[in-house]
Amino acid sequence: MTGFKFAVFLVFIFIAGVPIYALPATLTLAPGQRPSVEKLTINEAAQQLAASGESGWDLVERARSLVGERMAYSRRNSFDSPSRAFERGYGYCMQHAYALSSLVEELGFEAEVIQSFSNLFSNGDVTSHAWVSVKIDDEIRYIDPLFYDELKGKLDFIPLSEVTTIPTAFKILTFWGGPAVNAHRFYLTGKDY
Repeated sequence: MTGFKFAVFLVFIFIAGVPIYALPATLTLAPGQRPSVEKLTINEAAQQLAASGESGWDLVERARSLVGERMAYSRRNSFDSPSRAFERGYGYCMQHAYALSSLVEELGFEAEVIQSFSNLFSNGDVTSHAWVSVKIDDEIRYIDPLFYDELKGKLDFIPLSEVTTIPTAFKILTFWGGPAVNAHRFYLTGKDY
């Protein structure tokens, strides 16, 4: 097999293999939204939060908290867009981060999804993770919907490798490859977290 044919074969396996591998895990999650959440879009959430009368970092904290309460961690809805994951009430870290970033931006603040390939979590796990950087005036804070210490106002994990923005090409690969990685973790553990 020539190098070109082998490359085409690998691309085909990547394009077709990911959804085929992730499909059984995806099918185990009930369709529709999570029973304990009301129907709500990111735009509707932004309108509700804006009407609260809060502003600045207090408003950002309300958005962070809303995404964390609304979206249960799930490895089985990997093909949902971040906005669809928010509406359904399920998501993995990239979906959480992009939903939160969109919500914060709808509230009028600068937000960007960032990531590190190696992070130490309080349970001892070391894994990759995505979260959000928010800028108000000249102050930048890192926020995360699930792994965040509200009392201290900081992340509840430690990045062990370089923290970077997510380039467009990597974002595309992540949203395509993430389903297989999440499904594999689900198959190994039987758990969504």
